[in-house]
Amino acid sequence: MRLIRIGVIFDQKISVGGGYQQALNSALMVLKLPKELAEPVFFTTDEKNLSTLETYGIKAINIKLSFFEKLREKFRRKILDKHVLKIIKKIEKYSPFEKKLIKHKIDIVYFLSPTDLPQGLEKLNYITTLWDLCHRDEPEFPEVRDNKEFVRRDENFKKILPSATAIIVDSEIGKSNVINRYGADESRVHIIPFQAAQVIRNEIAPENKKKLLVKNKYNVNSYVFYPAQFWAHKNHIYIIKGLHLLEERYGIKVDAIFSGVDKGNKKFVESFVRKLQLEKRICFVGYVSDDELIELYRQSIALIMPSYFGPTNLPPLEAFKLGIPVLYPNKKGLRDQVGEAALLMDLNDPLTMTKHLKNIIENKKLRDKVINLGYERLRYFDNFDRIGVLKKIIEEFSWKRNTWS
Repeated sequence: MRLIRIGVIFDQKISVGGGYQQALNSALMVLKLPKELAEPVFFTTDEKNLSTLETYGIKAINIKLSFFEKLREKFRRKILDKHVLKIIKKIEKYSPFEKKLIKHKIDIVYFLSPTDLPQGLEKLNYITTLWDLCHRDEPEFPEVRDNKEFVRRDENFKKILPSATAIIVDSEIGKSNVINRYGADESRVHIIPFQAAQVIRNEIAPENKKKLLVKNKYNVNSYVFYPAQFWAHKNHIYIIKGLHLLEERYGIKVDAIFSGVDKGNKKFVESFVRKLQLEKRICFVGYVSDDELIELYRQSIALIMPSYFGPTNLPPLEAFKLGIPVLYPNKKGLRDQVGEAALLMDLNDPLTMTKHLKNIIENKKLRDKVINLGYERLRYFDNFDRIGVLKKIIEEFSWKRNTWS
């Protein structure tokens, strides 16, 4: 077999949270491929990522397009007339993005996260990543409807999926969706499940623990935690309703801490908090450090994640790792991720969240059982042969790549 030079594209900003962490997990997986099979060359589209990636032993190249290169890239993609495209290719054979990769003698490109960058590739083969098809699952949400996002995603997948060497998805339902909705060849769709983020560690420095006594820092009492950006589909409203019902029905007061950046829905969430007069009980902490994230999990009663989007998400895996009970949607795809290891909520009925929360507060045996089931579920994901899947993709490509100069 031929040694394959893989151009690994890190196209995520650290501010995107879980997406950044999942791309990082995939980048570290590439490093574990056999040296005689693969020679990775890492690229990032955001210069700010360079120093962070280096802390994980990844030396990346910043692949930056100038303003005029971006215009040329966009122009090429928009041209439908074959004759016009033929003339343009005589002037500039490859797109500006592809030209930079060819310069580094790349054989195949691996996009670690969903992106439209493969549209700029005409010569090079590529592996693309698809985390979800939520624009098709839940098209009602403004983040999908506004600014023609539905159309943008749909057109992108129609363009890039048919010619991909491999499509990496995170679950069986993800595989089924991409085959049924976009006609992808089953043999080219490969499952590599999500892992807990690299930043989630079982221990942090003792001096940092002292600084991060959450109840003191944020003036909260017992609290539930939800790390999520403020999109409508993240459904923060559900948690607020559930906590209001917990006090109204059972006289139990529980606070909530929401971490994450605003994506347009935070003001609405804050207004709903004021409407239910819970301003002193709901805490918005924004983007937090890795150590603080760990302690926000560890000191909480539970992770509550009522998101409509899936089929898989990182926070349940992080909570499993840190021994925190998980309340999660009883929704196709999402419930498949957690199996028996989470207490399932009806997203049309916040009272289901309320009852689960009451039970784990009052019943230590139930709480311990849910935590132990979480550890078991995490072992299931940890034992998955991710490297084996990627290795097989590269090996099959290597045999084919042997046949041309």
